[in-house]
Formats: sequence, C-alpha cells, structure tokens
Amino acid sequence: MARTKSTGPLTGANLETTFLWTRDFGGMRKFYHETLGLPIAYENAHFADFRAGSCSIALHAKREPHGRGDNWHMEFLVEDIRAVARELANRGVTVSAIRKEPFGQIATFHDPEGNEIGLEEPPKRRR
Repeated sequence: MARTKSTGPLTGANLETTFLWTRDFGGMRKFYHETLGLPIAYENAHFADFRAGSCSIALHAKREPHGRGDNWHMEFLVEDIRAVARELANRGVTVSAIRKEPFGQIATFHDPEGNEIGLEEPPKRRR
C-alpha cells in the first residue's frame, strides 16, 4: 500500500507524551523501569516519567475511577496552539479552552471514539 501525503493541523507536530493511569502504580513502575529498562526522568509518589527516545510515558497512579479505555492520554507539542485549535475547529473538531500552565499552554479534544488528545505549546524561549 502506497503512502499518501497528508497535511493538517498536526502535520508538523511531535508526539511528546503518552499519559497512562494505572491501578497498580508500583507494579507498572517496576515493569516499565526494571523489565523494559526505560530510564526515569522524574518521579514522585504518584507519578513517574519514563523516557523512550524523544517521547515519554507518563505513568500516573489512578486517583479517581476510570472507565474502560479511559486510562490513557496522548499529547502533541505544537508551535502555535491557537492556530492549531482554529484549524481543528474549522475541520469540525471541538477543542477545549486553552489553559495556561507553568509548563506552557494546553488544550484537549476528542477523537471520534471519545479518546482525549492533548495539545501543548511550551513557553517561548527568551533570548
């Protein structure tokens, strides 16, 4: 099957992080770190950030009940979150309000099956 060229609001974005909520944080931490050998970039009692090349797996201890299929979250780094949100809206996608956080600006939207997908625009570097 031949590859087709596609352009859209996420064409130039990088998949940065997959968030995973788990019931057995200790067991999952051990699996990703000791069994798979992924290094830990940061961790606390309820969170561990495993590096996998240029991406990370952000493992979270489950703090509230999640339904089936509601235990992961994908996030794309974008250069201009407002432009991406506008383009997604033009294509019929409902995007949440953009929120400012200490690590940048974020927004979310859902795929047709209801899976949440995140957008993050890191703070601009000051020279």
